Amino acid sequence: MDLRRLLFVTTITTALTALVGVITATSGAGLTCEARWPLCDGAVFGLFPANFMSFIEWSHRLVAMITGFLIIGSTIAAWRGSHPRRVRFATLAALVITPVQIIFGAFTVLVHELVFGYSIVVLTLHFAFAATILGLLVAATVWAYAETGAVSLDRVQQAGGFALLGYPVMVALTPRLFVTFGEVAQFIYYGLGFAIFAALVAVALWGRELSARGVSIAGGIAALAVVAQLIIARQAFGSRGQLLILALSFAAFGLTLGAVSRSRSLDSGSAHAVASE
Repeated sequence: MDLRRLLFVTTITTALTALVGVITATSGAGLTCEARWPLCDGAVFGLFPANFMSFIEWSHRLVAMITGFLIIGSTIAAWRGSHPRRVRFATLAALVITPVQIIFGAFTVLVHELVFGYSIVVLTLHFAFAATILGLLVAATVWAYAETGAVSLDRVQQAGGFALLGYPVMVALTPRLFVTFGEVAQFIYYGLGFAIFAALVAVALWGRELSARGVSIAGGIAALAVVAQLIIARQAFGSRGQLLILALSFAAFGLTLGAVSRSRSLDSGSAHAVASE
């Protein structure tokens, strides 16, 4: 498997790990391994789960372990070959942050109450580090494929268009606004949110590659807005939280629309210039 494909698989697995983590918390399975970490509550010295709920938590740890090995493999592959410096350092940064992410994952099990409340700081940092690792791997993947010339304004518009189509669904699933924010709703909400975040990171980086500064800045800020609403959605219980999430959704939508519109303007301008030659 070449580096580009390895990075793509690693990125997808990282997003899956974060999504399984959300489902684990939503289902209430986060502490079902008898608050043991990294072991569980079943057979063979607690290595395996004893019931279905602990199986959910155990599965999250298993997927996270596989993802960790993939990140290690991606970093080694990036540094062993003659790959771009930015790809190597993006994978290295993801690798360095991964142990910190693991520590905070352990804290969500081992630490139940903090001065600031019921593990709210730990949970927030745990999610924020996961989003950072995902963003770094998306960047490494985008840059690796950029070496093959797979960068164009059309791709910017496709990624931005996907994000624009996803925003209405996320607004409809805003926690406790129209629907009960149960397991299915959260699975769709966060799965789509991670996909939109990845698409916007690609928009920002592709915009930079094409010297479209406005597109790059708009895409980057929109990506941060999406991550912010995903973090807040795990803690929003009142109307203020809902309003903040909606505000971030509409801000991200506006920024994405601006990035797509700008890329189309640049695309048509380039086509006009070529036609007039």
